[in-house]
Amino acid sequence: MEYSSAWVDSDEQIKIVNKILPEPKVDEVVVRIKACGICGTDIHFVKDLPIGKLTPLGHEVAGYIYSLGSASSALKVGDSVVVMNNVACQRCPQCLNQRPQACQQILSYMDDQAGMGQFLVVPKEMVIPYEGLDYATATLAEPITVALDLHREAAIQLFDDVLIMGPGIIGLSCIKLAKMRGARNVVMVGHHLDTTRGAYRSMMAKKLGADYVIDSAQAGWKEELKIKFPKLFNRVIVTSPPSTISDGIELAGFCGSIVYDGIDFKDDQVTFSANDFHFAKKRLIASHAIPNWGFPQALELLALHHIPSELLLTHRFSFDQLESAFATFNDKEEAV
Repeated sequence: MEYSSAWVDSDEQIKIVNKILPEPKVDEVVVRIKACGICGTDIHFVKDLPIGKLTPLGHEVAGYIYSLGSASSALKVGDSVVVMNNVACQRCPQCLNQRPQACQQILSYMDDQAGMGQFLVVPKEMVIPYEGLDYATATLAEPITVALDLHREAAIQLFDDVLIMGPGIIGLSCIKLAKMRGARNVVMVGHHLDTTRGAYRSMMAKKLGADYVIDSAQAGWKEELKIKFPKLFNRVIVTSPPSTISDGIELAGFCGSIVYDGIDFKDDQVTFSANDFHFAKKRLIASHAIPNWGFPQALELLALHHIPSELLLTHRFSFDQLESAFATFNDKEEAV
């Protein structure tokens, strides 16, 4: 049987690739994809990768089990599942020493399969059954696991003041998680909050618990925060472009931690004051939620409505509307 999936082969050119669906190996699962989110990484792939490089799109995936290999008896055809995109090998020295986050033999489907398509064939360890959520809502589990990883690295304490930079799905999820961990004040920084998109995200930030929202496009925004929070912030979580890390470092207080997650294929250089960083005993920590973890927690956060999916799922498109979906994502006057 032939199936289709979405790849990018040149600057802003999405290509539909047709392949023959293979039979699953004994330890594999075939997943019929029913929903896939568009991640900021997908946008970078479409806009910033070298021309001619064929790259699969999509990794925020939910669907159901279409068929099984013989060694997957704990699962059954028809189960609703989310699909982890990267898992630890469980066999290397790091994994066997209980440090799977240091595994360097990661298993991934993202090299030769696209989550933005009709089917995935993956090791059984990559699928997590769930109940009680529709497919679109379940796709939010993946970005929420990224927020969970940021919070694990940030180690927010009771009554910390927390600055979160970037009001995308990950940053917005971080607001709720920070409040659940006992943060005193949570401040969200967004850029161009005067646009339709910016205003919508500002509203979402407040609904999710942000105590203060500020626009980094306005002159003097950092000075305003320094006056309002003279001791600055115990924890800074950066989900905005890497170029903003320097702002996060500047706004971190004494012994503060700055945790960031993000990529930019064109502008990834950061400059900051080494003296301030040294004498204030600040820490800069990279978060990268690979291998994946936290899906059960993410699914429960959605099921219990701690993170309301209706705030985050603003648009839905069919597979044959991919060009429109990406255009909408890139339109700053859309409330995405």
